[in-house]
Amino acid sequence: MCRLVIEMPAISDLALQSMIRVVDENDETQRITDEESGPIPLASALSDFFQLTSGIEHSEQEPDQEALSELADYGLDLLDRLSSQLRQLDIHDQADNMACVFVSTAVWFARRGATLRNLDGTADGFARVINGTSESGKLATLAQLIDAVQDATADEIKMDEDKSNPWRPWRVLTLNSGIAATRALDTDLMRATFDRMGRRLPTDLPGFFADGKRQMDAQDVPQPVRDVMTEYAGKWPDKALH
Repeated sequence: MCRLVIEMPAISDLALQSMIRVVDENDETQRITDEESGPIPLASALSDFFQLTSGIEHSEQEPDQEALSELADYGLDLLDRLSSQLRQLDIHDQADNMACVFVSTAVWFARRGATLRNLDGTADGFARVINGTSESGKLATLAQLIDAVQDATADEIKMDEDKSNPWRPWRVLTLNSGIAATRALDTDLMRATFDRMGRRLPTDLPGFFADGKRQMDAQDVPQPVRDVMTEYAGKWPDKALH
């Protein structure tokens, strides 16, 4: 798993690695034939995007929130297209790299006050990074980064009105924040994260805490951590167990 970087030149370098793989593979296979939206135009668009955002990073005056939000939409859409081309070309060795690119890009914009309206790649990226991380300090940081991204998310997504898709990004992000906080074994972080989860995804919490309690019962977990999970499982009882 790559190291998360929240500076645009470093994010650009990571994205370039995946973009080069796409260009080289398509040169050999010619599988993507659309000249207008193929690898070369995408590489050019990504280069312009990262040049612009790197300039913003080193400028004393940043664009206003709406301009940053539009730029975030554009950049995350470009990364979605890069991910799509990787899949089209059956390139699977860039998954970890792209996860870090999505997470780092979303956090970069969130820290600058942009409103995020595209969470697809970011949610999947966080899930992959968390799954590949075992160090408690890094897991704690990931839980905090998810919180920053969710705070920056557009209001219509935060409302979470359509719950028909269990893989919707808002749900994936929220559950993974709880997983990261729990695996960090930080009781204060667990409480803060669980309280936010209660506001962001209340209908899923009974199952989340019931499952977390079951897993802890089968593992060697510090008692204070076990106590917090038991406490919240009591606050959010799973009616399916009764």
